Amino acid sequence: MKIVKFQTSTKDQWGVLDGETIRSIEGDPFNGIDINDETHSLSDVTLLAPISPLNKVPAIAANYGVRDDRDGPGIFMKQPGTYQRHEGNIVFPRSCKTVIHEAEVGIVISKVARHIDEKNALDYVFGYTCVNDVSARETVDISSYPERPEIGAGITMRWKHYDTFCPIGPHIETEINDPDNLDIECLVNGKLSASGNTRDMLFNIPKLVSWVSEVMTLYPGDIIPSGCPETAEINIGDKVEVKVEQIGTLSNTVIEDY
Repeated sequence: MKIVKFQTSTKDQWGVLDGETIRSIEGDPFNGIDINDETHSLSDVTLLAPISPLNKVPAIAANYGVRDDRDGPGIFMKQPGTYQRHEGNIVFPRSCKTVIHEAEVGIVISKVARHIDEKNALDYVFGYTCVNDVSARETVDISSYPERPEIGAGITMRWKHYDTFCPIGPHIETEINDPDNLDIECLVNGKLSASGNTRDMLFNIPKLVSWVSEVMTLYPGDIIPSGCPETAEINIGDKVEVKVEQIGTLSNTVIEDY
């Protein structure tokens, strides 16, 4: 089932996408999917990022490549101003020189989760979506603070927090056969820029949900981006597409700051 958040001329609401038709639901989908009689044509509405600004996005760092005997991955937050919709614009900050894409699978939480065991973690997953964890690479320079790495780490968090730096969507897919075996691609102007598969993650989806729930309470609608296999630069004017098997394509255009 494809769950969308969308905007009509009068309000924002949630619905179930069936082909080119959206069937509206009462309230949000995390309290049960109660479909009403209201329908909309997909072409007549604007799809929104399938997340509330009140929800959080604890993103995963360094989940591909070399494990280095770590117990778990890094965690950082994407602030609500980063959330962007499918076909919305990614703003290239005027203070930055190098911006990169990071195509990821987003894990959508279904119910309150705290201190969750790995074996039960998937019981707390509502579905999955596409995420682009856009980052401003050149703002990262921990080496400037060799004696105080915590200062460097704190300063570098700005590279993740620029407005529009977390496109999400276009919908939430609730029916995934094996979330730990999904192909991920990122296309820039129609050309393959990065690719990978979630089977290559150092920490799988149950581990990620459990790991994050040990740090913070997760609530329905929170989204955990699971890390990216590869990155590459994007520039003003680029069309950036995140494609995830069984989910769909998240498309955004990079524009100049204003």
